[in-house]
Amino acid sequence: MVQNPTGEEMIDLKNIPSSKEDLDQYEVENNFQSWTFQPSQSPLRVVSARGVRFTTEDGRERLDFSSCFVSHNIGHQDPRVVDAICEQAKTLTSFAPSFSTRPRALLSKMLAEITPGDLSRSFISLGGTEANEAAIKICHQFTGRRKMLARYRTYHGGTATSMTLSSGDARGWAQVLGGTELVTVPQPYCYRCMFGQKYPQCDLQCVKYVDEVIELEGGEGKVAGIIFEPVTGANGIIVPPPEYFPKLREVCDKWGVLMIADEVMSGFGRTGKWFAMNHWNVVPDIMTMAKGLTCGYLPLGATIVRKHIGDRFKEQFFAHGATYAGHATACAAATAVLPIYQEDGLIENSEKMGAYLLEKASELKEKHPSVGDVRGLGLFVGLELVKNKKTREPIMPLKARIESGVNPKLAVAKKLGELGMMAMAANPSNVIALAPPLIVTKDEIDEGIGIMDQALEMADAFVE
Repeated sequence: MVQNPTGEEMIDLKNIPSSKEDLDQYEVENNFQSWTFQPSQSPLRVVSARGVRFTTEDGRERLDFSSCFVSHNIGHQDPRVVDAICEQAKTLTSFAPSFSTRPRALLSKMLAEITPGDLSRSFISLGGTEANEAAIKICHQFTGRRKMLARYRTYHGGTATSMTLSSGDARGWAQVLGGTELVTVPQPYCYRCMFGQKYPQCDLQCVKYVDEVIELEGGEGKVAGIIFEPVTGANGIIVPPPEYFPKLREVCDKWGVLMIADEVMSGFGRTGKWFAMNHWNVVPDIMTMAKGLTCGYLPLGATIVRKHIGDRFKEQFFAHGATYAGHATACAAATAVLPIYQEDGLIENSEKMGAYLLEKASELKEKHPSVGDVRGLGLFVGLELVKNKKTREPIMPLKARIESGVNPKLAVAKKLGELGMMAMAANPSNVIALAPPLIVTKDEIDEGIGIMDQALEMADAFVE
């Protein structure tokens, strides 16, 4: 035993006990688990991963059908990325952001090349929520306005402003609003239209509503921007009608309101294009990204802006920064990851395998009474669970996500674990998301759908 600075005895940090029982105890007593009641038992411990599979401490190999929450797009432990990280760490792990590093400079140029339109200047941070925080600050500073529009059923991250903007996500109900003046508008959620209409007869009332809300909130004098997920992720895999974003672009241009596309989940080939906004040929004013940027090999996020926005800050002070901005080793991971999308044809594979995944998932809808809707784009497919297909009553209320006890989706998640697969079944909506790595094959999709077929029997038991 050694003494800590207050004179109390503590464990020798080089020799902390590390048996399975010890590690289980540390997980339960010393670690916060994300977005959940703190458990009395340790979660499964992962010891290795490769490609689309991971192995737990019990020696069982399992199928990753969520890409670790939509991050590991290129699969696990690609040696090209691991080697790039090791090589960078040998020379320079990180340095103060006021200096340049080769990885940061190269990544900045790569991002300007792969993003749409004239998006060209990036602030490189450490994750998706940090990227969104930067986007909001840039939007406020560029426009001089304070009001931000966000959409219900969305998630932009766990930090204060990002969570404030995550309207309708039950996980944010404990959040004290801050960092912006929030105004919330509906999603283009055709399965549950908040206007009670049907597409295409609706004439996109959701966009017309945004137009009116901007005017009522002060128009170009008060409203800075609108932030959105192009394809909504954790809250339901909501794919908009094809006219939605072109018309929203027109509304934003009318009022001088900036469009902020949160591509943290939908970017880097997830939907079958480099970025989801490419599907509609619409260039946002600001785009945020993370997850597929390094595929989870190291934490990294980025906020990229159009040229005229970036150029403004040559004359106007840029009031944002971070000690780890442009972290050299994380940027080196990204510069190794991005060429892999090209070299291995992963964007094309996402489009091709995504169509197959949607086809097979639609077969589950026909078979299971609990599956009310199936939708998706690329390898980003959602199964919406209902109590009654005719009435579309949700299988559980929104608040069930943050209440204790078993709910239908957690029952499905537990069954998936027993069957040896991970999918996004603990997210806040009534939708189970299927998002395998972009390297997935038809055989692996068949395997995953077969497992999901069995697990959905747990949800079927709740149908009325």
